[in-house]
Amino acid sequence: MKKTLSKLALVAIILGLMPVAASAQMENQNVVNLQRLKTKWPEKGSAQIRDSLIAIYNDNVIKKNDKILSHREYSHFFTSDNKDYIVMEEYKNMATMEEAWKMNTELEKKAWPDEKKRKDLMDAMGAYFEEWHGDAIFHTNPKLSKN
Repeated sequence: MKKTLSKLALVAIILGLMPVAASAQMENQNVVNLQRLKTKWPEKGSAQIRDSLIAIYNDNVIKKNDKILSHREYSHFFTSDNKDYIVMEEYKNMATMEEAWKMNTELEKKAWPDEKKRKDLMDAMGAYFEEWHGDAIFHTNPKLSKN
């Protein structure tokens, strides 16, 4: 009976420490938010206009947000579905990701203090994307990465 209780106590201790060990291993693993979008083309729209609108936004918001470790945008290049558009942002951890989102809102208000002008820019950019989008959050695996 003592052996059984000792084994159960040992298993309980190991199971109790697993989350601590897992979180310790994740300390060096950044968080990546991957947003999938589908493009659409408004009348008289073009990739050049879309990219210039996004560049204005990125210059005034994304590039000024020090909580974002990296930001990449990918537009479809080759295969049958040419609507795919992916935005990938990397953060130190989940808390930093949430801080970055709040900072984006502050930077938007600073760059476009006039709410109508801010909305007009967002609507102009939004005209190039369908309403649908997909989000996924990943963590990096530095042991298997090439940076």
